[in-house]
Amino acid sequence: MKTISSSIIYKKLFRELETEFGCEEARKIWALAERLNRHLYEKYSAEDEFDTAGMLFPAAAVYTALKKRQPEYPAMELLRSYGTKTGERLRRLIHAFTMIPCVPALIWKNIDKITDHASSEKLGYTRRDMVVTENTSRVDVLSCPLHEMAKKLGMPEVCQTICAMDKVYMTGFRHIQYKRTRSVAEGDDCCDYRLWWDKDKG
Repeated sequence: MKTISSSIIYKKLFRELETEFGCEEARKIWALAERLNRHLYEKYSAEDEFDTAGMLFPAAAVYTALKKRQPEYPAMELLRSYGTKTGERLRRLIHAFTMIPCVPALIWKNIDKITDHASSEKLGYTRRDMVVTENTSRVDVLSCPLHEMAKKLGMPEVCQTICAMDKVYMTGFRHIQYKRTRSVAEGDDCCDYRLWWDKDKG
């Protein structure tokens, strides 16, 4: 079981709480979130067939802690904002990695396999209309394991934290354009992933 403080993705969230509520209250929220995170692992890890815990449980724990200690505060706004900021950090890393010569072309050469695997039933997804051509890749994801687990926790909205990351970091690939206009976690019928090769995208 990972603590939130040891999570590469979520450990910087404490700073956001500190900025919003001050050090003392942030520590109280964080301590409660750590206890809730541990409880989620204990209660749901046996059902976590697709290993969603590390990405989902910390967000759910902080969300619940915020609602308990600061019931009037818009908790999801903070988590979506944090997701966007985290997505930007990941975007910069991806962009730096794909500055290596031939890496974008190698990724695109295998985009059919990548798309198929990333949206596969093996990883807990259901999908429709997967189409990969020489220059485009598209798939509609109808359900994902993160959202399904969030529904089990009784807070499907918390998955929007991860969706906010996804929407930003996926734009980091050099020469590969990315667009998603819908999200199951936001109430849409699918997540519509669209990628296409663009040799001029730096």
